[in-house]
Amino acid sequence: MDSKKRPSLSLLAPADAVSVDGGEVTFVWEPVEDAETYSLQVASTARFEDLVIDAEVGTETAVTVGNRLPTDGRTFFWRVLAETKDGAQRTSSIESFIATTGAEAEHEAPVTGGKEEPVTELARAARHEATTETFDFADQLEREKERGVAYEGVAASRITGISASIILVVLVAVAILFGWFEQVRQNEKMESADQQQYRQIRQVELEATEKLQQYGVVDGEEDVYRIPIDRAMELIATEEYQQRQRS
Repeated sequence: MDSKKRPSLSLLAPADAVSVDGGEVTFVWEPVEDAETYSLQVASTARFEDLVIDAEVGTETAVTVGNRLPTDGRTFFWRVLAETKDGAQRTSSIESFIATTGAEAEHEAPVTGGKEEPVTELARAARHEATTETFDFADQLEREKERGVAYEGVAASRITGISASIILVVLVAVAILFGWFEQVRQNEKMESADQQQYRQIRQVELEATEKLQQYGVVDGEEDVYRIPIDRAMELIATEEYQQRQRS
């Protein structure tokens, strides 16, 4: 159907900056034939930058909201969003009202004979005869949970995601720190082993130097060494004794 031919989404009450009891406000609008669900929005500005109420109300066209608005004479603006069966979304016009106390709220005059305009009669009939729904945010939360878009679930999922990210960062930091400590320990172990090996090599070199200084090399290629006289005499005597034994 062409969008120009679609029935408009008209707001009935409250309208024209009328004063209402902020403790219990009944919102009424005309039904749209192809609407599948309605969303009620109330804000402190006409641009709806700061939403006070943003609730899906199903197919209801008369909703009573209790204890959600102040009673200090502030002006609020409201509108209704309708989602049609074909997935399109239509937005109503914007109406305003003043939230005040029940005593200061404007009381409507009773309906008189057929002199009132049809729209006014429809508004009064909707407010006094139609079954209205006292808005409960717990009910809204349950409906949103069924649709999978509950704010509580979204917030919980965001918190869970942030917590998981923090835990992951902490685990990575711990792993990096552990790896660093392990690397330092391995380096210290290797350094200690190198020092021990160096000491052993140094000890062997010192012993070899001491032997060379004690005996002295006469001919390195022939393996001839200079040794003390007493040691030489002992070797000669030993060789002479061994030769006599063999003969």
